[in-house]
Amino acid sequence: MCLIALSGLAVLGSGCSQSEAATSRGAADVPAASPQGGKSKVEDAVYTLEMKPAGTYKAGQEGVVEVSLLSKGEYHINDKYPIKFKVAEAAAEGVTYPKPLLKREDGAFEENKGLLKVPFVAAKKGKTKVAGVLSFSICSAANCLMQKQELEAVIDVQ
Repeated sequence: MCLIALSGLAVLGSGCSQSEAATSRGAADVPAASPQGGKSKVEDAVYTLEMKPAGTYKAGQEGVVEVSLLSKGEYHINDKYPIKFKVAEAAAEGVTYPKPLLKREDGAFEENKGLLKVPFVAAKKGKTKVAGVLSFSICSAANCLMQKQELEAVIDVQ
Protein backbone atom coordinates (compact mmCIF):
# COMPACT_ATOMS: atom_id res chain seq x y z
CA MET A 1 0.00 0.00 0.00
CA CYS A 2 2.78 2.41 0.90
CA LEU A 3 4.47 1.88 -2.45
CA ILE A 4 1.24 2.63 -4.29
CA ALA A 5 0.76 5.83 -2.30
CA LEU A 6 4.36 6.93 -2.84
CA SER A 7 4.25 6.26 -6.58
CA GLY A 8 1.54 8.88 -6.94
CA LEU A 9 3.49 11.70 -5.30
CA ALA A 10 4.57 14.62 -7.46
CA VAL A 11 7.91 16.35 -7.20
CA LEU A 12 7.18 19.75 -5.74
CA GLY A 13 9.40 22.72 -6.29
CA SER A 14 9.55 26.30 -7.32
CA GLY A 15 11.08 25.63 -10.74
CA CYS A 16 12.60 23.10 -13.04
CA SER A 17 16.16 22.00 -13.32
CA GLN A 18 18.06 19.32 -15.14
CA SER A 19 18.79 17.45 -11.93
CA GLU A 20 15.28 17.32 -10.45
CA ALA A 21 13.48 14.03 -10.35
CA ALA A 22 10.36 13.77 -12.45
CA THR A 23 7.02 12.27 -11.71
CA SER A 24 6.17 8.99 -13.33
CA ARG A 25 3.34 8.94 -15.77
CA GLY A 26 0.95 6.05 -15.81
CA ALA A 27 0.59 3.84 -18.86
CA ALA A 28 -2.83 5.35 -19.48
CA ASP A 29 -1.31 8.84 -19.75
CA VAL A 30 1.34 8.06 -22.37
CA PRO A 31 0.36 6.63 -25.74
CA ALA A 32 2.19 3.41 -26.46
CA ALA A 33 4.47 3.08 -29.46
CA SER A 34 3.32 0.79 -32.21
CA PRO A 35 5.11 -2.57 -32.58
CA GLN A 36 6.89 -1.17 -35.65
CA GLY A 37 8.31 1.80 -33.76
CA GLY A 38 7.09 5.30 -33.00
CA LYS A 39 4.13 7.38 -33.99
CA SER A 40 4.06 10.46 -36.15
CA LYS A 41 1.96 12.30 -33.55
CA VAL A 42 1.66 11.93 -29.77
CA GLU A 43 -0.97 13.98 -27.98
CA ASP A 44 -1.73 13.98 -24.28
CA ALA A 45 -3.04 16.34 -21.62
CA VAL A 46 0.18 18.38 -21.27
CA TYR A 47 1.84 18.33 -24.71
CA THR A 48 1.56 17.56 -28.41
CA LEU A 49 4.55 16.10 -30.19
CA GLU A 50 4.71 15.56 -33.95
CA MET A 51 7.20 14.44 -36.60
CA LYS A 52 6.15 15.37 -40.11
CA PRO A 53 7.54 15.75 -43.62
CA ALA A 54 8.70 19.23 -44.59
CA GLY A 55 8.76 19.79 -48.34
CA THR A 56 9.51 17.40 -51.18
CA TYR A 57 12.27 14.81 -51.23
CA LYS A 58 14.56 13.64 -54.00
CA ALA A 59 16.62 10.46 -53.94
CA GLY A 60 20.25 11.15 -53.02
CA GLN A 61 19.57 14.69 -51.79
CA GLU A 62 19.40 15.88 -48.19
CA GLY A 63 15.95 16.61 -46.84
CA VAL A 64 14.52 17.31 -43.39
CA VAL A 65 11.58 16.24 -41.29
CA GLU A 66 10.29 18.53 -38.58
CA VAL A 67 9.85 17.50 -34.96
CA SER A 68 7.56 19.95 -33.15
CA LEU A 69 6.75 20.10 -29.44
CA LEU A 70 3.89 22.17 -28.04
CA SER A 71 3.14 22.39 -24.32
CA LYS A 72 -0.45 22.78 -23.10
CA GLY A 73 -2.17 24.60 -20.25
CA GLU A 74 0.04 25.47 -17.29
CA TYR A 75 2.95 23.38 -18.66
CA HIS A 76 6.04 24.77 -20.36
CA ILE A 77 9.16 23.32 -21.97
CA ASN A 78 11.88 22.94 -19.34
CA ASP A 79 14.60 25.42 -20.39
CA LYS A 80 17.24 23.62 -18.27
CA TYR A 81 16.69 20.11 -19.65
CA PRO A 82 19.11 18.93 -22.37
CA ILE A 83 16.57 18.18 -25.11
CA LYS A 84 17.89 15.73 -27.69
CA PHE A 85 16.72 13.74 -30.68
CA LYS A 86 18.56 10.52 -31.46
CA VAL A 87 17.84 8.85 -34.80
CA ALA A 88 16.72 5.24 -34.82
CA GLU A 89 19.58 2.78 -34.38
CA ALA A 90 18.20 0.60 -37.15
CA ALA A 91 17.67 3.14 -39.92
CA ALA A 92 15.33 2.27 -42.77
CA GLU A 93 17.12 0.71 -45.74
CA GLY A 94 18.86 3.37 -47.81
CA VAL A 95 18.34 6.17 -45.26
CA THR A 96 21.36 7.89 -43.72
CA TYR A 97 21.59 10.74 -41.26
CA PRO A 98 24.27 13.46 -41.57
CA LYS A 99 23.70 14.31 -37.90
CA PRO A 100 22.41 11.31 -35.91
CA LEU A 101 22.12 13.26 -32.63
CA LEU A 102 20.46 16.66 -32.46
CA LYS A 103 20.47 18.77 -29.31
CA ARG A 104 18.46 21.72 -28.01
CA GLU A 105 20.88 24.17 -29.63
CA ASP A 106 20.21 22.59 -33.07
CA GLY A 107 16.59 23.71 -32.88
CA ALA A 108 14.44 26.63 -31.83
CA PHE A 109 12.80 26.36 -28.41
CA GLU A 110 10.59 28.87 -26.60
CA GLU A 111 8.54 28.59 -23.43
CA ASN A 112 5.62 26.73 -25.03
CA LYS A 113 6.87 25.46 -28.39
CA GLY A 114 9.93 23.96 -29.96
CA LEU A 115 11.11 22.79 -33.37
CA LEU A 116 13.94 20.54 -34.52
CA LYS A 117 14.72 19.86 -38.19
CA VAL A 118 16.15 16.37 -38.61
CA PRO A 119 18.32 16.05 -41.75
CA PHE A 120 18.45 12.77 -43.68
CA VAL A 121 19.32 11.40 -47.12
CA ALA A 122 17.22 8.69 -48.78
CA ALA A 123 19.17 6.81 -51.44
CA LYS A 124 16.21 5.54 -53.48
CA LYS A 125 12.74 6.54 -54.65
CA GLY A 126 9.61 5.34 -52.89
CA LYS A 127 8.14 5.44 -49.42
CA THR A 128 10.52 5.15 -46.47
CA LYS A 129 10.65 6.02 -42.78
CA VAL A 130 12.63 8.54 -40.79
CA ALA A 131 12.57 7.71 -37.09
CA GLY A 132 14.13 8.40 -33.72
CA VAL A 133 13.58 9.21 -30.05
CA LEU A 134 13.00 12.68 -28.60
CA SER A 135 14.04 13.19 -24.96
CA PHE A 136 12.49 16.28 -23.36
CA SER A 137 10.98 17.69 -20.19
CA ILE A 138 7.67 19.50 -19.67
CA CYS A 139 7.05 21.36 -16.38
CA SER A 140 4.32 23.07 -14.40
CA ALA A 141 4.74 25.01 -11.16
CA ALA A 142 4.15 21.76 -9.25
CA ASN A 143 6.25 19.22 -11.16
CA CYS A 144 8.42 18.29 -14.13
CA LEU A 145 7.82 15.34 -16.40
CA MET A 146 10.77 13.81 -18.24
CA GLN A 147 9.75 12.05 -21.42
CA LYS A 148 11.24 9.86 -24.15
CA GLN A 149 9.01 9.41 -27.15
CA GLU A 150 9.64 7.32 -30.25
CA LEU A 151 8.61 9.15 -33.41
CA GLU A 152 8.54 8.28 -37.08
CA ALA A 153 7.46 9.91 -40.30
CA VAL A 154 6.68 8.13 -43.55
CA ILE A 155 8.07 10.11 -46.43
CA ASP A 156 7.67 9.80 -50.20
CA VAL A 157 10.98 10.15 -52.05
CA GLN A 158 10.87 11.14 -55.74
